[in-house]
Amino acid sequence: MARKNPAVRREEVLAATVEEIEATGLRTLRVSDVAARLGLSASLIIYHFETKEALVAAAFDYAGRQDIDRARELAAGTDSGREVSAGTVSARERLRAVVGWYLPSGSSRSWKIWIDGWSAGLFDEELKSTFAAMDREWKSILARLMEEAIAAGECAAPTSGVDAPTRGAETPTGGTDARATRILAFLDGLAIQMMVNPEAVEAEQLRVWADDFLTHELG
Repeated sequence: MARKNPAVRREEVLAATVEEIEATGLRTLRVSDVAARLGLSASLIIYHFETKEALVAAAFDYAGRQDIDRARELAAGTDSGREVSAGTVSARERLRAVVGWYLPSGSSRSWKIWIDGWSAGLFDEELKSTFAAMDREWKSILARLMEEAIAAGECAAPTSGVDAPTRGAETPTGGTDARATRILAFLDGLAIQMMVNPEAVEAEQLRVWADDFLTHELG
């Protein structure tokens, strides 16, 4: 039997690790359980990743990369791998599509793993670094779309905090980076509420709140 390409094997291990985290949680994750999903030995997985901590960080990066890649497609106006003609979808509409994908009801990835991972990242510098890098990428996608929308006259240009009182309470303040940070912080908070208290926050209500907040931030 031919040996698998190391890159293919690595991706299989990462996918299996994400599945195991979704199924049983990060706290009880064992390398042997990941290996069992693939019919491999735990020593082979350690050969590829050296430590369990490195495996977990790589698995979260793998999961996050898939969501970010899809967000970049939506930001570019790509639908299922098909480019749409320039100008067909406004920057503001593409921004809403990216936000919709970020929400728990958008991505197919369970938000349980992100909440689980954020908690672990408080005590694991490698994992914390992985999440920080993904956060920067999400903010970059949102900020670039807002800059495009501002240039097209689709949303209000942000003002400085000093100017905000004279411009009205509804005028968004700070640059696009600040607005992107606020949007992600708001979405993260909603997602956590939905995951830990689903009786209080339904998916449709969450989408409405997210849309209202986005409208406020875009002006």
